[in-house]
Amino acid sequence: MAVVVADSSPLVYLARLGRLELLRLLYSEVLIPDAVWREVAVEGGDFTEGRALMAAASAGWIRVESCAPAAEEPSLRGLDDGEREAITLAIRLRALLIIDEAAGRAAATKLGVTLTGTLGVLVQATRRGFVPRLQTELDRLRVATNFRCADELITDALKAVGEKKP
Repeated sequence: MAVVVADSSPLVYLARLGRLELLRLLYSEVLIPDAVWREVAVEGGDFTEGRALMAAASAGWIRVESCAPAAEEPSLRGLDDGEREAITLAIRLRALLIIDEAAGRAAATKLGVTLTGTLGVLVQATRRGFVPRLQTELDRLRVATNFRCADELITDALKAVGEKKP
């Protein structure tokens, strides 16, 4: 089990599915930077994801970590505070980064960060038996959130867990 750093959107998506706990089941340690905490738990405290994140932090399986982003790193320019801090923290800890936004993923990849996203978490959870059917979760994700990704990625994810696209 790996140490992971999570950006905001995967936390939001998983919480809205009622599946935030998958992170606890899949990874040895789940860390988020201050900016992600502020965005999801403080500013979003009245929403499902804010309450879920606060509960996970209170239970001790998600930990908030201070991490100022490297201001001079050109790859991080144009990203929001949460993305910059999450990438910087993942670099500092040599941790897996869970991030969905294309610009953040591109910057993290350019900086050599190993990453996955919400879809990758759901694939791993399905492989480990924590999610019975990936397609069911993907259908719920599309209804409950604004999650979007290329059809090709969905097809590949379903193949990876032995399911076929309907």
